[in-house]
Amino acid sequence: MKKIFILSGVLLFLIMLLVFLLIFTTKSLRYNNKALKYFNKGDFKTASEILNKQIRDNPNNNDILINSSGVDYKLNKFDESKLKYNKVLSSSVSAPADKFVSYYNLGNTEFKQGNISEAINFYKEAIKINPDDKDSKYNLEVALKKLNEKGSSQNQNKQQDKNKDQQNKKEQDLKKQMEQNEKGQEDNKKQQQDLKDKKDKENNKNEGQNSKKEKELDKEKQNLDKQKQEISEKIKNLQSNKSQKNQKDQSAKNKQEKGDEPKESNRDKKDTPGSILLNYYNESESDKNTNRPKKKLKGYQMTQPQKDW
Repeated sequence: MKKIFILSGVLLFLIMLLVFLLIFTTKSLRYNNKALKYFNKGDFKTASEILNKQIRDNPNNNDILINSSGVDYKLNKFDESKLKYNKVLSSSVSAPADKFVSYYNLGNTEFKQGNISEAINFYKEAIKINPDDKDSKYNLEVALKKLNEKGSSQNQNKQQDKNKDQQNKKEQDLKKQMEQNEKGQEDNKKQQQDLKDKKDKENNKNEGQNSKKEKELDKEKQNLDKQKQEISEKIKNLQSNKSQKNQKDQSAKNKQEKGDEPKESNRDKKDTPGSILLNYYNESESDKNTNRPKKKLKGYQMTQPQKDW
């Protein structure tokens, strides 16, 4: 009797659980169908709101999580979509079909974001679960091709970047060389200017010295001119005096040639006879040869002998 009572209680509990699950499943299906209706119309926002409300009521329902992730993918909410797929994959009660869908859709999400390598890994996991799925294989081939193109493009971009860097380096080197050349030219100009200034300074100094020397020379020349003028004046004076003297001598000579005699003093004429004066100048040969001393007559000297006497 007791066993019958226990079996009846277990059976009643199972029936109630079944009814609850049926009601909940029916409710979930109804909401899923409603969300699917909006999804098919393209109203992804309303569908997302309905499914997120269901997730809050039943967070471990894989069907709701997968459907909500699909809607998030359409809304470009890739991070939220990946979070829900990963939750399905981490569940210990997830069926292989749920895991397959999660891997496949994660591959699509990563591919959409440009993460080609991650997408390839997810496609490979999906193929492991369902090797006959053609869509997974096709997407894998597309991802591999894209990866090769991306690698080639990356290599090309790297080469372009390398060429660009080399070009930039050449331009920088050329610019640096030009700056050095400009600096060298400026230094040369500065040196030339310094040399010019030094030369001008020396020239100014030399000009000053030359000017000083020229002034000294001019002064010396003036002194020489003054001395020359004085000498010239002295020569003129001497010539004038000489001319006057010559004129006087010529005048006296002319007078003598005309017969003018010098005047004798009265005293000499009274005291000395004329013969004595003539004998003084006209001695005989006998008188010259005698040893008698000649008498110098006092008072009868003449400044110049006269030939006519």
